[in-house]
Amino acid sequence: MTDKAYIVANEKQEREVLENLEEKGALWRNGENATNFIPFRAFPYVIYCNGDKYISWDKLGDLDVDRIIVYDGRKEEQMSEKYIVSQEFMNELEEWTATRALSRASNCFVDIHDIETLPMHIETWWGVNGADTENNNRLIAIIRWMNGEDVFEVEKSKKWIVRSKEVNDDGDKHYWKLLNLRGVLEVTSTFELRLATKFDTKEEAESWANAHQEVIEVEE
Repeated sequence: MTDKAYIVANEKQEREVLENLEEKGALWRNGENATNFIPFRAFPYVIYCNGDKYISWDKLGDLDVDRIIVYDGRKEEQMSEKYIVSQEFMNELEEWTATRALSRASNCFVDIHDIETLPMHIETWWGVNGADTENNNRLIAIIRWMNGEDVFEVEKSKKWIVRSKEVNDDGDKHYWKLLNLRGVLEVTSTFELRLATKFDTKEEAESWANAHQEVIEVEE
């Protein structure tokens, strides 16, 4: 009987496959229960099971082409990570679904005409030159998002602040804080980062810095 092959890419997948085989009564060839023995392996690797009775394993590079691959965790792992996108990207995606009368809350079919009307921002993100496999993965991510899956994460907004290059006697740096006094901006300093004035662009922050100060990027 041909062995079934399970390609596992991490410990979670390994545990789930072995637990499943143990429920079927399969044993390692040394007689141990499926979950009682962990081979000296490097991920990804292959777990074989012959007739749901005997378990063995091998390096992925030695996978026999005659084996029947019933599970390939590499694909699952590749698709498990979220894509980091801008808020503008998500806004356009939401607007696209509304314009095309598509709903994530109910079953809907995304056809070729829907894909052809993807906003330019999203179409540019989808089409990475010379990366066919990644292009396919990104299109799949859009479809998975339409199916209600959480595959996108909005990147945190970035701001810029001005701080001193040198530290004081206590080892602290001070940060620029702008105060609006009767319509006039005045500069003061603070040792607390949370109180520093956060500028939208690096250029704006640099306009308030001098030779003794530096501009750094921080999360909003």
